[in-house]
Amino acid sequence: MTPAGALDAVLDHVATEETDLDARVAFHVGVLGFRVLRWGVHVETGGRIAMLGRGGGAKVELIEVGAPLGDLAHIGYRVPDLRAAHARLLDAGCTEDRAPFRIDAAMADTSFVCDPSGGRLQLITYAPGSPDL
Repeated sequence: MTPAGALDAVLDHVATEETDLDARVAFHVGVLGFRVLRWGVHVETGGRIAMLGRGGGAKVELIEVGAPLGDLAHIGYRVPDLRAAHARLLDAGCTEDRAPFRIDAAMADTSFVCDPSGGRLQLITYAPGSPDL
């Protein structure tokens, strides 16, 4: 049961930064049994991304970087109303990292905030038929 006033969000994905994206994709597919849901381009760095899943559950987003900035890039939460969730988190003390924008390849709207302890959170709302669902 969700506490009163809590954001209606479910874990969507965890994103990691990778210096050898092809090797990490091969491991996740060949050893862990994931499948590539889609390839894309990271909107901030221009590097490749691979969205991996096993069907119906949380996903792993692998982000190609030249030099790792840290293992965990962000935690993504699926929300039914992106703009309302974004505003709710700002009201709760989060800071805006990136205002709502569209990811055409994912058929989704998304935004980024940093929680009060500095963790980066992605909010995402998918359109029906998204390859990430």
